[in-house]
Amino acid sequence: MVFRHPCSLLLATDGEKHSLRAEEWSFNLATTLDIPLTILHVKDPYLKQFYNEIYAQGRREYLDHVDMELEAIARELEQRLISTARKAGIRCAFISRHGDPLTEIIAEVRHGNYDLLVVGGKRLSGISAFRSWNLPARLARRMGSVSIMTVRSMH
Repeated sequence: MVFRHPCSLLLATDGEKHSLRAEEWSFNLATTLDIPLTILHVKDPYLKQFYNEIYAQGRREYLDHVDMELEAIARELEQRLISTARKAGIRCAFISRHGDPLTEIIAEVRHGNYDLLVVGGKRLSGISAFRSWNLPARLARRMGSVSIMTVRSMH
């Protein structure tokens, strides 16, 4: 008798270097446990906050450029991760949201009823730890019944 895990796994990734190990862990968990994987990418419009100060002359062009770049990054990430999942035989879905990563990840966790959230984290020390937004720590404080696995980068 094969035990099927009634679990659901959510990987929140931005595709940056510090998230690569979290992606690997998520694929390994999904393969080993034979569970579906949902991948969430949040297009963070943080740079738009500065457009008044920096790009007052061409505000609209700047905003359009940022949106196009964020969309291109999301498409590239989706293609890479879906391809990797298919090669590994993993049932996979990709969700792209737009907004503050903390808010959007929490909204997706609540909406999707996931059992485990996997996120990547940077190794922080000294002043970088003090100045960092430290998304994994902020998520841990705000999440209720969902377990969070933070996979730290090697460097």
